[in-house]
Amino acid sequence: MTVAQRFFIFLCATTMTFNCKADYQLPEPTDVTYRWDDQFQVNVSWSWKKPDNLPKNCTVKYEVLRYGLPQSVESGLRSLVNNIPVKYFTEDTHSDHWNISIQAVLDPECSHWKKSRPVIKTIKTTKPRPTLVTDFRCSLESKRTKCFWKPVNESVKLNIFYRTSEKHDQIRACDWSTSHEKDVCYLNVNNLELGIYVLVETETGRNTLKPKFVTPLPKMNIAEDEGKLSLTWEHPGPAVGKCKLNYSVSITECSNVKTLHTIEPPLNITYNKNCQYKFQYSVQTVRYCILVSSDLSEVITHGENRSPDEMLTVIAIVVPIILSVCVILSCYCFQRNREIFCPRIPDPSTIFKEMMMTGNRDSKPIPGNLYTPVPEPTEHITLVSENTVPQENS
Repeated sequence: MTVAQRFFIFLCATTMTFNCKADYQLPEPTDVTYRWDDQFQVNVSWSWKKPDNLPKNCTVKYEVLRYGLPQSVESGLRSLVNNIPVKYFTEDTHSDHWNISIQAVLDPECSHWKKSRPVIKTIKTTKPRPTLVTDFRCSLESKRTKCFWKPVNESVKLNIFYRTSEKHDQIRACDWSTSHEKDVCYLNVNNLELGIYVLVETETGRNTLKPKFVTPLPKMNIAEDEGKLSLTWEHPGPAVGKCKLNYSVSITECSNVKTLHTIEPPLNITYNKNCQYKFQYSVQTVRYCILVSSDLSEVITHGENRSPDEMLTVIAIVVPIILSVCVILSCYCFQRNREIFCPRIPDPSTIFKEMMMTGNRDSKPIPGNLYTPVPEPTEHITLVSENTVPQENS
């Protein structure tokens, strides 16, 4: 048998084997229709014909994927029946239409059958979706949730509705503030874990959105403690429930900037008294809780910037002044009390003279002394005149 014949036989065998193991494709769904059950949910239905040669043990499901929305990255919704509710709680693109795809799949895979080609259907909203509000936020209070927002057009009247993510929850109207607060309403929800979805509607437009949950910014206290700064915060109240908070603090020390985090205050940092400190902080719940965050605080300052050169200059100026004042005061005190510190020394000759005089006054004859001083003879001098003749003794 030649090489060409062997190759031909191998090719035929491979082709026959491939044909024997060929996959069959499920037929695609038909007659896709939809209806809006409410402002958040649309019900999609379709028809599908089961192939005659599909094994009875093969389970067919219908997978619905959403396109044109951030939610499309989620895993597809699967249904055993030929209709499915699709929730559109948010639309970050603010579009008035989205596309969904429907295809028949086998779950689990069965025999050599593969899923059908997808059928694309465009879902259109009942009203246009212009941007009606921005920065829609909610804060949990003791028994209800307070929501506030910024309207795009102040002159347009807004109707605010909401519902939770619970399966059979109904749409309810938001209770407007009784204290005449502008752009504020209250939801009868005291558990953020349910998930809150809001509908903002006017006569000509509609938005559905998921609000951002926030907490009032807790007050920060700064205390000096043994060469350190201790940062503490007051309790934020019921806005975060039982969740712990992650405190994020931006610290400027002189010109050095750093960011520190803590879950359990206080936050202690080394304190340099020559630096001015600037603090900005925010808080948010830890990762295992519903995300609740605060705004960024204003800048809080502590201390002043003082360079070492300035300190040396101050010392070089102040110390000589202090020394000069001390010398002047010392001289003044010395001058006033000069006789105490330096008494006047008398003339030695005067002292000796006084001693001699005092000694003469105090000397007296000693009793019993046999020595009697003999008075010195007095010399009589007679003056004789030249003309006087001495007379003879008679």
